[in-house]
Amino acid sequence: MFGYFQHEAVKGLEKNDFFHFSQEFRQIVQEHVPTVQEITFLDPPRQQPAVHTDEGEEEKKWRDAMEGAVRLGSPMLADDILFLPFPVGEEFVIARLKGLDEFLVRKIGGDWVDGLCTLLLREFLLIKRACIDSLTGLLSSLHLEEYLDSRERFREGVLFLIAVYPKGSSSFQAKKYQSHTVSLLKSFVEGRFPLYYLGQSCFGIVCENCDSEFVSGFVPSLVDFLKRERCYRVHVGSAAISSVAGNSDSEKALSSEEVMKKAWAALHVASKRGPFAFCNYTSIEDAAEHPFASPALRLSRWLQRITRNVDTFSLLQFDSEDQLLIDAVAELSEEGVEYFVDSDAVFLMLPEKVGASAGKVGEDILLLLEKKKKDLSVNAGVSSFPSIDFRKSELLINCRKALLHGSFLEPSGVVHFDAVSLNISGDIYYGDGDLVRAVKEYRRGLLLDSNNGNLLNSLGVCYAQMNRHKEAVNCFSKACVSREDQFMAYYNLGLEQQLQVENLQAIDSFTKALALPMQEEREETARKDILFQLAVLCVEEGLYEKGLELLLSWYKSESESPRSGKAARYLGESYYRVGMYREAMTWLQRAMRYDEYDAEVLGLLGELYLRENEGDDIALRFCEKSVELSPDSFNLKIRLSRAQIHCGDFQSAIKNLRPCLRNRKFRPKALLQRGIVTQEQGDLNAAQKWFTKAVSCAGADSGTVKQAHHYLNKLKK
Repeated sequence: MFGYFQHEAVKGLEKNDFFHFSQEFRQIVQEHVPTVQEITFLDPPRQQPAVHTDEGEEEKKWRDAMEGAVRLGSPMLADDILFLPFPVGEEFVIARLKGLDEFLVRKIGGDWVDGLCTLLLREFLLIKRACIDSLTGLLSSLHLEEYLDSRERFREGVLFLIAVYPKGSSSFQAKKYQSHTVSLLKSFVEGRFPLYYLGQSCFGIVCENCDSEFVSGFVPSLVDFLKRERCYRVHVGSAAISSVAGNSDSEKALSSEEVMKKAWAALHVASKRGPFAFCNYTSIEDAAEHPFASPALRLSRWLQRITRNVDTFSLLQFDSEDQLLIDAVAELSEEGVEYFVDSDAVFLMLPEKVGASAGKVGEDILLLLEKKKKDLSVNAGVSSFPSIDFRKSELLINCRKALLHGSFLEPSGVVHFDAVSLNISGDIYYGDGDLVRAVKEYRRGLLLDSNNGNLLNSLGVCYAQMNRHKEAVNCFSKACVSREDQFMAYYNLGLEQQLQVENLQAIDSFTKALALPMQEEREETARKDILFQLAVLCVEEGLYEKGLELLLSWYKSESESPRSGKAARYLGESYYRVGMYREAMTWLQRAMRYDEYDAEVLGLLGELYLRENEGDDIALRFCEKSVELSPDSFNLKIRLSRAQIHCGDFQSAIKNLRPCLRNRKFRPKALLQRGIVTQEQGDLNAAQKWFTKAVSCAGADSGTVKQAHHYLNKLKK
């Protein structure tokens, strides 16, 4: 169960393998039975007491053949269709081979088809082992390459590479961290997408038929999820799995090598952006097409020339170069006012006009244009100088930001560059994974509107991903008293406080978030997460009954989801603390299946096995493994010492208690256990001294003092 071993997933075939690897398995069947026209893997029908009246004669013949193949465990032939049964555990999967050659049907023999099933099963297992990573049980890099190369030509998608670096220096700690990461990624993916292990703590996820909007939401949420689960460092690189134009106006799919190169390049960029960062290759490949790419040199020189001796002005950008627009600009422009016609825009510089006066000029031009051509929709973006710390040359991009802001509003309007424009541009940089530029945009937006809750929330999220926790908390705290999105502010604040182990403050923040009325549907997922996080905090703070109530409520709504397994550990601990030991054992056993490297689960389960007499050897083994997984945990060492005392291994118990006696927090419990060891060894006078020390030790909790008094009273008798 522990260490480097072959994962259970590669030791045998499962029913789902026939559907996950159906393409590979069909190729194997085709090689051995080349005349077959169609190969289908079926879940055999259960024998029914009555047949549906709509069933035809041919369908009945097929059903009887499949039922016979399952009942007898041998192949069945129905006309030109061969049904091959493959045993998988206590069930079967049926391969239906349709369209057999007539000569083969006449000459087919029982020995041959029985041997064919055995041969195919062996080759299926070899295929599976090649497609599955033997340490993690995830799909392998070989399977990923074959998938990318055998993909249908016009199928679109995205490949995500996730590097989750282990903090531990030993190979065992790295393995433990890797196993925990696998559990987290499975929980996040929830079976929606195939998950690959590529080695060296790097994983792959393939998402088919997804657009750029999906990518911009999927990657940040993945990084944020892993960060909240206390992963050390997380980097994500993504690249499109798409078709490219061929030589003759045809399209061909990118090869696996090309896609992987792009994804690795994006991952390399992400690794330089901070401890929690991501990058999409399109932001590297299409840098010149970025919405805020540097303007053309001739446009920059025009602005530089006409504003050289101007201290106050506004710049208007119209998102069209239609001749009617140019005529309207020329007609309404005052004498000496210059405009510039670009490939897809018209720029107008207005000296000595800022704010409303500049916007009025833009509105007049659009009104005149509407009279000339009503069906022509044109927007205008306005940016003024001076404005906070912007240079004159930045006004060209600020106009673009204003136009982008305008795309969320009614068409054919004039939009002024403001704090909202900077919030939108910051979100674009954040979606690209460029946190440094996103922070710059959000901070500038706050210079224009210091109480903007959306900006404060966005800036706080960036600071949190950059591990600048104090600044993140400051932003979220300010956003909690702002006008906009208080729910997300309290949610983000609670998450940050939870990461900093400020549990009581986090409980308060989460409680306030849940008390707010729901404003948008997107809050529903966040509210479920808050419910779970709040329950975990209650358990960690000793509020077990409340934690149990919240956890059961959360688990009821998420029981069908793979992520429900993460609640099992806390449900087990809660039941244990309220004295419901059998229920606690059930949930802890589930938790161990969810994450077999959870030291706390193993230690607590060992203690319960001792208490409930479920096997001393198994209990001792659980406690020993918990300490192996977390050798610095004094709490687990004390649990192990209890198991060792119970099993009569007194010398090992004394050895485990020595470091605990030197720790101020765990010294009272260690003194109590040391007294029990001495009493079991028959030295009653020494045992009395240990128990007396436990009673008078600073920091001793009421339970430890009560137990020490109990043993002292027994000694006196």
